[in-house]
Amino acid sequence: MTSIVWLKDAEFAFDSAQTTKKPVLLDFHNPQCIGCQQMDAVTYQTPEVISFIDQHLTQLRVNVQDGSMPASFRYTWTPSLAILTPTGHEVQRTIGFLGPEEFIVRMHLGIAKVRLETKEYDTALIPLKSLMETFPENNCVPEAIYISGVAAYKKSNDPHKLKEAYEKLLREYPDSIWTEKASPYRLIQ
Repeated sequence: MTSIVWLKDAEFAFDSAQTTKKPVLLDFHNPQCIGCQQMDAVTYQTPEVISFIDQHLTQLRVNVQDGSMPASFRYTWTPSLAILTPTGHEVQRTIGFLGPEEFIVRMHLGIAKVRLETKEYDTALIPLKSLMETFPENNCVPEAIYISGVAAYKKSNDPHKLKEAYEKLLREYPDSIWTEKASPYRLIQ
């Protein structure tokens, strides 16, 4: 694939997502928005991003100016990128320009959150592991560790998986908000 082929019809996009079992990337786009123009010129032209979207996501673009946006979709600012389950439940949203690397990192997180939402705990761990191994210095790694602990716990029903995630966060990211969020897990015996 040499460019992203955006779906414009929401109903068709969600039907396609349910058939392929891929999460939906919903791009709230305004052709006059500087950030949107940069996403098109930089991020969406990168071969790694094009390939990533093609392999892992159903891509739906909504032009916020043309009046065709479904009433159920809400946005405040463009560019806004939402990750939704194939049935349309939003699990993550980012606002503003994302460069290629940050885009892929955020998409890994979104895909993992969709897998958690759909109770696919084994497959939730795959994008998180990829994120942590491929982008170890990214500021999203603490969130990925936290979500990995939740997925491992949900998969095994072993609360020690949550405590292990907390301990890793405490060792490697003691000042992270995700360490604070995981702090109740320190009490697990």
